Amino acid sequence: MKFKNLLSLGMVLLCFAACKKTNPVEEPQIEKPDPLELLSDSISYIIDGEQIIQKRSEGKSSSIINDLANAKLDSLVKQKEYKSGDKDSVMFGRGFYFTDKNRNGIEITFLKKYNKNQAQPKTNQTSFFVPLDKLDLFSVGERKYALDFTRNSSQNGIALELNGAYYGLQTYGYSSLVHHKLLSQELQSQSKFEIIKLQKLKSGKYIVEAKFNASVYWGDGSNIKKIENGYLRLKINPENMFI
Repeated sequence: MKFKNLLSLGMVLLCFAACKKTNPVEEPQIEKPDPLELLSDSISYIIDGEQIIQKRSEGKSSSIINDLANAKLDSLVKQKEYKSGDKDSVMFGRGFYFTDKNRNGIEITFLKKYNKNQAQPKTNQTSFFVPLDKLDLFSVGERKYALDFTRNSSQNGIALELNGAYYGLQTYGYSSLVHHKLLSQELQSQSKFEIIKLQKLKSGKYIVEAKFNASVYWGDGSNIKKIENGYLRLKINPENMFI
């Protein structure tokens, strides 16, 4: 009887082992994070022989611009300039601010003029437009520098503005239509800005990479300095234009 019980127990164990072999317990799959998601947004460049590396500022990291497109001066009243622009278009921009521990900063703004039928009003803000194609601003390819940013706002492209030790240096002119002439494109004749990557991440965000060089100066085109070996990396979220 005891032998019979031992035999029965052995059969049960054999069946269990066979069942375990044919139906192994599945280990939970742990998805590894995308290494690109872990990279911080940063910008690096050389100016005055010094390499500067900066990261996205937490306090002032991004901005959205809706400006008059093709602005022109209507009148000057007590030194105040009144402008009008193309009613069917909007100059749309996204700015990103980077800074370092020494409080030196740079803001880079991507700009493009859109016809309003290529854009849509922001919810509950019928006068504020965003492009229908939210990735168009960051498509791969070369960009020019928009020298009339904040002035006529007719030129698509890129605008840079430095702060801190290089406060007042920028790639565009002063905003006044009366007191300052439009800067010549010759100032940026040796400059180049190129988006070299636009890649979708697992999270739905995109990583943008660009390389660039530029001339920066005061708004009247004087005190020129050169930015060399520039590199930009940032993540954008097309579902949330304010990030």
